[in-house]
Amino acid sequence: MTVPSLHVLSTWPDEPAFHLADPRRRTSMEVDLGATWRWAGSNDAWRLAWVRETGELYLCRADAYDGGCSDVAVLAVLHHECDVDALVDGWRERRTDPDGLAWLARRTGLRVA
Repeated sequence: MTVPSLHVLSTWPDEPAFHLADPRRRTSMEVDLGATWRWAGSNDAWRLAWVRETGELYLCRADAYDGGCSDVAVLAVLHHECDVDALVDGWRERRTDPDGLAWLARRTGLRVA
């Protein structure tokens, strides 16, 4: 990840590599938590999602019109959707904020480098 970097559990260069690393990710349902997350001063949009089968809450740079992503990072592993809901409660209101990712970093306990 580039700007700014986050303390994350694991990273992959793109979604195909992320899916290849664990086949459950390709077939699992996902909970979409928005693709309009941004850091202050950046035009890059980021997508946040939770993979039901693996429990992974991940963030990736939404850099293609077809929905493709790069810079995939697992932020947390939460095995129940209610835990995801509690962790990012209020995300719908924050995902379009000019610095929504700073809010997400605070909510998830991530350290911004």
